[in-house]
Amino acid sequence: MTSTVKSKTPLTVPDAVRRRAGFKPGDQVEFKVSRGTVTILTRRLVAHDPDDTLTTEETKKVRHAMKQVREGKVTPWPQVKHELDL
Repeated sequence: MTSTVKSKTPLTVPDAVRRRAGFKPGDQVEFKVSRGTVTILTRRLVAHDPDDTLTTEETKKVRHAMKQVREGKVTPWPQVKHELDL
């Protein structure tokens, strides 16, 4: 798959490539260049404490919650406080 480098815009990664690479909105990527070959890697946050690492199930829950936030399926905190009489 190819993409054209233009003079005034960033390089666009085609949708099919992003999907196959597993890139998600908000991911940070790292570029490595060696002998004319560019490699793009997803930068994953590394936990310093093993107890800070999410389980697979916790990761699924966080991704689901972030999807709901992006889709606007959230309840504002003042409304939650009111409903709970806080």
